[in-house]
Amino acid sequence: MRNNYPYNHSHHGGYCGYLGPTFNQLPPQTVLVQYDPIYRNMSFTGQDITVPVVQPSCTTNVYQKSYKYMHLFPRTESIVCQETNEHFYAPPCPPRSCPWC
Repeated sequence: MRNNYPYNHSHHGGYCGYLGPTFNQLPPQTVLVQYDPIYRNMSFTGQDITVPVVQPSCTTNVYQKSYKYMHLFPRTESIVCQETNEHFYAPPCPPRSCPWC
């Protein structure tokens, strides 16, 4: 049962006719504002972002052929054996009278 203050009620729920002490109710007052500490709510949404980074490189493969010219100066030797001959003819002999000439 609801308490109808300032009236007292019996334990049996009825009104016993006794008017208890009276109370004066002052009008409500407004006091200075009280501030509670800020309750900070936070919502976090993460996202991975891929940033392509181009880092160019260049590889130059050099295949080099080196031609080395060996200049040779072969020297040959020749041996020449010269033989000369001359033919001399004696002047004809005069006719002889002798057989031993």
